[in-house]
Amino acid sequence: MAGAEPSLEVLSLDDRSIKLLVKGFPVAYVNALRRLSLSDVPTLAVDFAYFYENNTGIHDEIIAHRLGLTPLKSDEALAKYRSPEECRGAPEGDRSCYVEIEIEERLDPTELSGKYVTAESMKISDPDVKPVYPGTVLFYLAPGQAVHLIAFARLGRGREHAKWSPATVASSKYVPVIHYDGSKASKECLECLDAYPEVRKALESGGKGSIELLHFRTTSGLRYCAETACRDALRIEYNPSKLILDVESSGALRPERIIYEATRCLEKRARRLLELVEGEGAQG
Repeated sequence: MAGAEPSLEVLSLDDRSIKLLVKGFPVAYVNALRRLSLSDVPTLAVDFAYFYENNTGIHDEIIAHRLGLTPLKSDEALAKYRSPEECRGAPEGDRSCYVEIEIEERLDPTELSGKYVTAESMKISDPDVKPVYPGTVLFYLAPGQAVHLIAFARLGRGREHAKWSPATVASSKYVPVIHYDGSKASKECLECLDAYPEVRKALESGGKGSIELLHFRTTSGLRYCAETACRDALRIEYNPSKLILDVESSGALRPERIIYEATRCLEKRARRLLELVEGEGAQG
């Protein structure tokens, strides 16, 4: 409800995703966090690579592209390496900006079969930086073939390239409020609600009331039921003072870290805007 005390509740959390119930915050604020989770929170990714040897059937550019799209664990890197803006134009030898990655793989011509080279073969200069998915296939090596390359990873932001985005999914939704009247629920209505057991159970009670759905993917099926078989028994509203913020991580950062860093990005932008406004006021 409007004017409610702002609060935050973790509905679910694991290594790859977080779901938050956000109460009392403006919709624009929650949407800003969602967008910044995708565009502004920095992570490590390979920026460029030098090839010293590659006689495989895969071009250098394709291998370099696959390296760039390989997620790297970046939780420790945020404190160890300078920001993307500070490192713009820095030479690749600058260890305050870049992590060095070497891959050198070769197969003797006498080998009977080839092998797939994966991200696990990366030799990384920083022990805190590791591929999120070591089994990611980078290229195939046939007998007699070899690849030797040096790559450099740096912190970047999703607005520069998607490979630097720590979130694969970031969405915000209003909390649905379901008003029900079980006395008007028909058999067809209950059958329509099979995908929503919580709502069906409420209708089967035969009473009246309201419930909030906090664990859901979409309410499109529920709206269909409310407009057809459950026309008199069901009504759906959406509470703009309560939102569910869903963020799924690529693995580069812990999901809760993504939210934390997004709030820091928003704070920096707001502070910068305030400085500019105050500067204009002083000039006037």
